[in-house]
Amino acid sequence: MLFDEVAAAVRGVPHMTRSQGQVLYEFIRETRPRRILELGFASGVSSCYLAAALDELGTDGHVLTIDRKNARDRSPTIDELLGKCGLTHRVTPIFADTSYTWELQRLLERDPVPAFDFVFIDGAHTWDVDGFAFLLADQMLRPGGWVLFDDLDWTLDSSPTLKNMTWVRQLPAEQRSTPQVRKVYELLVRQNPAYGAFRDENGWGWARKN
Repeated sequence: MLFDEVAAAVRGVPHMTRSQGQVLYEFIRETRPRRILELGFASGVSSCYLAAALDELGTDGHVLTIDRKNARDRSPTIDELLGKCGLTHRVTPIFADTSYTWELQRLLERDPVPAFDFVFIDGAHTWDVDGFAFLLADQMLRPGGWVLFDDLDWTLDSSPTLKNMTWVRQLPAEQRSTPQVRKVYELLVRQNPAYGAFRDENGWGWARKN
């Protein structure tokens, strides 16, 4: 599916801009991953861009994407958006009861052999969840594969939907104001000798497994 077609189909749906979608789309076309793991899909805009690039390549590439069950309450849902794009066959969504870390545990238990060529982490945005998620995803990422973190500089305090929630207000000020995804990227990824080719661009953090 061509980029302009998928961009038109997802226009107006958050949480990925057209320019971000194009970066993701062209990256997939360039690196030609066969299996993609996405953590956090919301309404599925990023999933559509990933799947569309795989579809244009014409390979058997597939996206496994995980989010919480409340993603079913979004409008549109990921299933509706994938159907609109004609890309349902390229994506398997998993709706987790709690977090995607438990679903990653299930994947590892079923098959510990690294199976993914690209991991896109764009979900909880907290040290606790995404730090652990990276350590789990690393076990599943093939050598030469890439990992991408979205929202390096996002904070709980900057979120209109989260900053006034009780559980957020009960956190220490440091945790509310700290860009926690950047902490994961800087402390767990950049300092890991198994990774290189680091790129910090426009709020996205890239790394390649050696």
